[in-house]
Amino acid sequence: MGWPVSAAVERSGATPERALAAFASGFHEIPDAVLHEGRRALVNIFATAFTGCREQPVEAMLRAGMRFSSGVACTLIGRSERVDLPLAASINTAGANIFDFDDTHEATIIHPAAAVYSGLFAHAELHGATGRDVLKSFVLGCEVECRVGNAVSPYHYAHGWHITSTCGIFGAAAASGRLIGLTDEQMIDAFSCAAAQSSGMVETLGTGAKSVSMGGAARNGYISAQLAAEGCGGSARPLSAPRGYLNVYGKDPVAERLTDALGQTWEFAANTYKPYPVGVVLNPVLEGILDLREAEGLRLEQVARIELSGHPLLQQRTDRPLAATGRETQVSAQHAIAIALLTGQAGLDEFSDAAAHRTIAAGRPDVQFDDDSGREVASVRLVVHLVDGRTLTREIAQAAGSRGRPLSDAQIEAKFVAAAERADFAGDMRGLLDALWSIDDAADAGDIIRMAGH
Repeated sequence: MGWPVSAAVERSGATPERALAAFASGFHEIPDAVLHEGRRALVNIFATAFTGCREQPVEAMLRAGMRFSSGVACTLIGRSERVDLPLAASINTAGANIFDFDDTHEATIIHPAAAVYSGLFAHAELHGATGRDVLKSFVLGCEVECRVGNAVSPYHYAHGWHITSTCGIFGAAAASGRLIGLTDEQMIDAFSCAAAQSSGMVETLGTGAKSVSMGGAARNGYISAQLAAEGCGGSARPLSAPRGYLNVYGKDPVAERLTDALGQTWEFAANTYKPYPVGVVLNPVLEGILDLREAEGLRLEQVARIELSGHPLLQQRTDRPLAATGRETQVSAQHAIAIALLTGQAGLDEFSDAAAHRTIAAGRPDVQFDDDSGREVASVRLVVHLVDGRTLTREIAQAAGSRGRPLSDAQIEAKFVAAAERADFAGDMRGLLDALWSIDDAADAGDIIRMAGH
């Protein structure tokens, strides 16, 4: 089949699934810029894996999973334990995503890397795989994941599906299937097995259950590829059929988004990386509040109320005035504003249980939301009404870390260093970073993740 895929599909009458499967299993000419985005995403996801490797939900998942683990071949990032491949995929994904500090595809709000990377590195550690093959598989899996998300957006996430989990399983299946050499037909079967297991709800955000669905996406995506390799068949149209994934999980889905300019236009090229460990819609809010604190001397006790004009997801996801735990505060505008004004910081410590208790005691501001569907998720207008009757305003058109103002390679590397140091990583930090940046040259990508164990 020639490229771009969408043109070939039109000529042959093939299904979107067949085109997407052929892309995942057989496309090779990935542009250098997109491959470099893959390296950036890997450095970032290893960083966030360090930040979350010992959080309580991860500990609980590991204790429960160890009761069934059948081997000790695979590394857990930032930890000394070694487990079997499916559990390693689950735990390394859960830890990487738990703080919502990982990457973001702004069009869908998917965090592409988390569900995709962990199975690839665990497989490489157990069976061997070159760094080049892992990198290409990773990029292609993330692209598939984002395109499935595009096809069901905006309804899917707005309706309550946790899109990073539900679509992440397709990315994991595609990436793992590519790495183990699935044929086009087997890749469709892998998509079918993934569709049958897709799950995750927005209601669980801020809780350990969200991490369970993320771990499941990584583990079950990898297993979907293995099932397909062993001959476990499925629907020929698991995505686009009348009762397929897009129609069951979406409303008025656009199947063409699965294949439009596939191989020419890259959704993954628009990946972004966060400066703060919060839901992406809070990035511009924090930037504006921190700027007001520094430039105007704004303090929490001066605030009467705050108006936020932003993308509708800002209110839908972060209007949580009663957030009581660190996990919940990551998606609470009221807490984020209060802690930023109290401390002048917005790092991991500012979204802990202790920080939640501090803002509850100090009093969180009254926040009023104005939904503006014309705004990007990376923008916001803040109007702060002070107790003395004055108002202060800030307009953030493109927050730092957004597509319009991306983090540099150096900033992503600094994020990695800070995360590894916070996790008390005693290994060769510089060596691990260099290995990730030069993953193309690795004879065995398993050696890279072995460096990340504690």
